[in-house]
Amino acid sequence: MVSALVLGAVCGFAAVATVIAALLVYILYRRHCSRRIHLCRGSGSYEAIGDYKPVSVMSVSSGSQEIQVTREPRAVQPRSASVSTPSRGSVRSEPLTDDTSSISARSDASVDSLVFEANFGAIRPDLYPRKDIVLQQASLDGGHGRLHTRLKYDFRTSDLVVHLIEAQDLPPPESVGAFSDPYVRISLVPSVDERVRQSSVKRRTINPYYNEYFKFPVAFEHLREKVLAFHLYDYDKFSRHSAIGEVEIDLSKVDVSNSVEMWCDIQRHRQIAGESGEVLISLSYLPAAERLTVVLMKAKDLKLTSTTPAAGKSAKIRFVRVSLMVEGKKVKRKKTSVRRGSVNPVWNEALAFNVPAEVLPKVTLEISVLDHDLIGHGDVLGRCILGAGRTGDELNHWNEMLTNQRKSIAMWHTLQK
Repeated sequence: MVSALVLGAVCGFAAVATVIAALLVYILYRRHCSRRIHLCRGSGSYEAIGDYKPVSVMSVSSGSQEIQVTREPRAVQPRSASVSTPSRGSVRSEPLTDDTSSISARSDASVDSLVFEANFGAIRPDLYPRKDIVLQQASLDGGHGRLHTRLKYDFRTSDLVVHLIEAQDLPPPESVGAFSDPYVRISLVPSVDERVRQSSVKRRTINPYYNEYFKFPVAFEHLREKVLAFHLYDYDKFSRHSAIGEVEIDLSKVDVSNSVEMWCDIQRHRQIAGESGEVLISLSYLPAAERLTVVLMKAKDLKLTSTTPAAGKSAKIRFVRVSLMVEGKKVKRKKTSVRRGSVNPVWNEALAFNVPAEVLPKVTLEISVLDHDLIGHGDVLGRCILGAGRTGDELNHWNEMLTNQRKSIAMWHTLQK
């Protein structure tokens, strides 16, 4: 009985010792492994366990095709935001080629920025330029120079684009020693808006070069009903600008869907039917003296009447008659001296009228230019009427005089038959 107890105690002690020994072996193994990992991390390199050895070149076999990936320094090329990132399955080992298929990945410096507009893919006629068509518009009324222009319709903005390039061989001024300062007014008839399109003034030249662009908002289908007009003037700081000539282009005969270059003969400026020239008048009112002063300065481009002989300078004798009217009734009449032998006479004469301030709003002035006739009373070339009941420049001149009293206000007026 005693021997059996002793044998059981020995067996139990041996089992406990075996368990303790196994625990000690496990603890020692764990410490050894953690120490090796710590040493590997501190040295900055990894040492593989077992037969695995890392190399600088990793070979990956995929069937019969082998792809080698090497670690080499390369410059990173930026890509456009429009290029989507490819998936791993779509990577190809072929080199990139610089063809039209990669146009969306190029930089803006090498590709026109208009390609990346929102309407990319639409038909763009401006990307397929054609050689300009050159047209000649001749005129029987020659000797007034030529106008060089280019026309094109912009379908994107629905505008007619007029490129005013130059003018050549303009007629010199009539006055001796004067210089030509030409500029051009461009209009579309019938008009499409109220804007005044006018070029810059080129000083002292009869061959001005402009290189300026103008736009007219008009639908393409309405162009056939329009006429493009160019009016050339000689700028004068102290007088009314002289008309050099004009050019009219009938757009029903010109295809502006493509760029059209044109050389046009400049025609002589045509006076409107019923006009008989122009006269320069200055008005001023002095409230303290209640005096209205009318200064007849000069006239230009006066026409002969049918009864006036065409030959002989003595027949071209002109004077101006000013009639003061109150509520339509002629109250006072005065006239200038006569000027002989010129269609552009100069008077520079002042005619004064006594007009009370309370009567001034009811006053109108009738200004008539006449051919002096030694036998009769003279033939009227043309007249203009200034006053509160008029329109246009005749009304504007009168109102400007009333708002700027004590000042002389000068303005050109057209003489009507």
